[in-house]
Amino acid sequence: MTFSIQNLKSKIQNSIDSGVNVILDCSSISSACTDFGNLVRGNTCGIIQPCSVEELRTVVQFANDHHLQLKTRGKGYTQSGQSVAQEGFTLEVTQLNQVYELDTTAKTIACEAGAKWQDIVATTISHGMLPRVLPLNLEQTVGGLLSTGGIGSTSKTYGPVIANVVDIDIITGNSEYIKCSRTQKPELYDAVLGGLGRCGIIVSTTLELRTIKQYIRTFHLLYDSLDAWMHDQVLLGKSNQIDHLEGFCWSSAKGIRNTPSGKRFFTHWLYGLQIGVEYSIIEPCLTDILKGLNYCKLIHTEDEETASHVFRYQPRFDMMRETGAWNQTHPWIDCFMSAKTLAEIMPEILDMLPLSLGDGHRAIMVASDNLPYLFMMPPEDDIFCFAILPVGVATHDTNSLDVLEKVNQMLLNAGGKRYLSGWLGKSDFNWKQHYGNRYDTWVTVKQQYDPECIFG
Repeated sequence: MTFSIQNLKSKIQNSIDSGVNVILDCSSISSACTDFGNLVRGNTCGIIQPCSVEELRTVVQFANDHHLQLKTRGKGYTQSGQSVAQEGFTLEVTQLNQVYELDTTAKTIACEAGAKWQDIVATTISHGMLPRVLPLNLEQTVGGLLSTGGIGSTSKTYGPVIANVVDIDIITGNSEYIKCSRTQKPELYDAVLGGLGRCGIIVSTTLELRTIKQYIRTFHLLYDSLDAWMHDQVLLGKSNQIDHLEGFCWSSAKGIRNTPSGKRFFTHWLYGLQIGVEYSIIEPCLTDILKGLNYCKLIHTEDEETASHVFRYQPRFDMMRETGAWNQTHPWIDCFMSAKTLAEIMPEILDMLPLSLGDGHRAIMVASDNLPYLFMMPPEDDIFCFAILPVGVATHDTNSLDVLEKVNQMLLNAGGKRYLSGWLGKSDFNWKQHYGNRYDTWVTVKQQYDPECIFG
């Protein structure tokens, strides 16, 4: 392998006048040996940082010719090793980060895969536009998010981010440069969006935008009934009166009780909704927006500029860094389920979760039409993304991992479909179960566009 590494570096740098940056020393590549989850460790042979499409194609062609594996990586925000190389090379695309001019007529913006969402926002906001859906963490790269899906507070209307992609430019395992869309090479389009980079590398894309209003009013509602909370989310999810919708689970009234396995801590759960309405001059009428809802208390109302609202989760990420939680493990679980099924199993799940995982678990309604064919959701109505997102779990906390593994199996056994950026459990992920009757389609596309399996 040492010979291959040196040969790779020499070959690439001799092939391109500018030279491809290939990092080989152990101290420099250690950061790519794990991801944000910090649960899976890899053994990357080196980090390759192409700065142009031509350099990227050269790397892929060489890897294809010499049967070397490449693991595409942006900022490494996956949690189960999806962006971690095992006995292969890390292909870091963050240098491909151009954001191009916005098309105000078509309401689209083009960019390279390594651009960050905060860069997209900085370009579009001055034109009174934003991507139709934005992730909670704007530090992620565009390509990284498109390879997993992307969920945000406007997903109740627009679905995941990948349901709002006009086209994508891809380099396949054959080193072919292909532009694809829903009508041009649709099988590749469907396989790459949400496909973890296993069929091709996203080079650039065109994203659909929406026109925004200058201000947003957010209503913070408290519920003491899970059924009422779920009912109102489904109702609001179909409403054209609101723009943003997020559901939360909050713990309270902690104590100790007897269980078959002895005394244990427990908590009483409350539920929250954040309902956002964008406006320009005429403020939204509270009675119109909240009429007919079954909340027990309106705990807060806030007005701010929409440009500020998109960064509302930054304090959470800053806190994680300041407290050291950022460097802990993050066995995050995100799963798509129908409202009916989620309401049935959520009480048992919340009762199982250790208090050390905190609260703030989320349920966000996601429109399930217009999806890429291989982005899997249950074939039911009223789909939610249910997420367990602890700020950090200590490495030695094996009990929490054991419980989360049980939760993962409960969700899958109930017909849930995992969102693929998260922690996928202790055992090997069952891809046949995930894709179901579409598994053979995925295999066929994989064989066509990455026959040497250089992308894993």
